Amino acid sequence: MDEVRNDARTLDASIASGLVTVVVDEGGGQTTTIEAPAADFEAAERGIAIGRRFIPWHRVHRYEWDLPPKDFAEERRPGARVRLVVEDGAGAPAEHMVAAEGFETGAFAVTMLVEDVADAERGTISVRRVGFPWHRVHEYERIPADGAAGSSGL
Repeated sequence: MDEVRNDARTLDASIASGLVTVVVDEGGGQTTTIEAPAADFEAAERGIAIGRRFIPWHRVHRYEWDLPPKDFAEERRPGARVRLVVEDGAGAPAEHMVAAEGFETGAFAVTMLVEDVADAERGTISVRRVGFPWHRVHEYERIPADGAAGSSGL
């Protein structure tokens, strides 16, 4: 018998340990933040499951988790970037510029790697993966390493 692949589970397989933080819309401009073990988190076609609790995508603002720190590369070559514009929940779109290699589109959401605080003593950078459901995405634009945002070349 052939094994059926469950893409919903593989989407977030990289977060098997640690905590996932989910920001959920409670209506009336209010949000709630839920933290849960990553092993209890699953992104699916109609929303996310956190243990036995299911939250439909239309209520999810974003989800994120910390990744292991990475070594700080002294020499960084400019590379392709992605400009991502998302609804931040406050009514105003928020723009993010991220490295193209840290940006992914999936069936349910887009995710991006965000580099946070550098630890000079250890030579590492903290990294988070942040996911936005498609209904929060206004647009995204791939910008080549030698190009400028908004230039289509036409």
